[in-house]
Amino acid sequence: MRRGNIQGDGNVSVIRTCRAEVGFEPPITAVVLTCNEEKNIVHCLESIAALPRVFVVDSGSTDATLEICKAHGATVVHHPYSNHASQWQWSLQNLAVETPWVLAIDADFVVTPQLLERIQRELPRIPEAVAGIYVRHLYHFGGGLIRFGGTKRFWMRIVRRDRVCADMGDLVDFRFVVEGRVTRWREPLIEYNRNDDDISVWTAKQDKFALRLAVEEELRRRGLHGWSGQARLLGNTDERFSWLRDRWLGLPLFIRPVIYFLYRYVLAGGFLDGRAGFLYHMLQGLWLRLLVDWKTLELRELALDDARLKTYARTMLETRSGSVNQVADRQTSLEA
Repeated sequence: MRRGNIQGDGNVSVIRTCRAEVGFEPPITAVVLTCNEEKNIVHCLESIAALPRVFVVDSGSTDATLEICKAHGATVVHHPYSNHASQWQWSLQNLAVETPWVLAIDADFVVTPQLLERIQRELPRIPEAVAGIYVRHLYHFGGGLIRFGGTKRFWMRIVRRDRVCADMGDLVDFRFVVEGRVTRWREPLIEYNRNDDDISVWTAKQDKFALRLAVEEELRRRGLHGWSGQARLLGNTDERFSWLRDRWLGLPLFIRPVIYFLYRYVLAGGFLDGRAGFLYHMLQGLWLRLLVDWKTLELRELALDDARLKTYARTMLETRSGSVNQVADRQTSLEA
């Protein structure tokens, strides 16, 4: 994969754990995406302070995020945000990363000491054939950790910089596609967005995500949008996820969210996480998917042909609205 020529200032202050205890710097650079993350970024940067270099790709923070990053010695680069996949693709292609490995995380992620220790100990000995590493993903929501429920139990977050790209098939989330084998580590990282402790903030984001998911699914149903990687049941975690997402398209609207919730909360053990598990699977597993189906019906009422649906998708990403009709009005005004 191509690298660009953005240069940092080299002024990176880090905790010397790696060199003091292991005797060398691990061959990895951390890349963190940010936008108005002053509540989260300190926890993130402190958890990776032992790594030799950290890049922060910021998309327009107006709070104290940038000051905090610079105080922690991170190299800050600015790039406007469209969606997660395109932001990661730009970062992989343009940052002046010199190490063979990249740790790719968002500002609301914390690398646990167990995962950091394994990176320090084992990363230099990973076979050349391995291009990606899945790590255990834990999510903090509703006052507790989400451990059960079958959602993103493992997420590829450690990748070889010259053999990876972002899967551009995702308009909401993102996954990496690598050229080579993958492996899996059980040591976790924890996702905890403290902004989402205000449930109004969280639900507002889900409204926007619901429209993006509805548009993505309509594009995929028409064969206008595909995965960058393979979709296969017996593939790796992400390939299996893509295969299941394709099957999801054929299920009846408003029935499929109920099936999905019952799978996550009952069959996959989401109830074992108590109140936090109930809130997460009810809201993210059922309520969000009902919103997607509702917005799908609204989209179909617009009767967009293929060309206008693709234009609608671009307008949606530019406006960042969750309203079907607001995006349609914006599209009409641009076409006038």
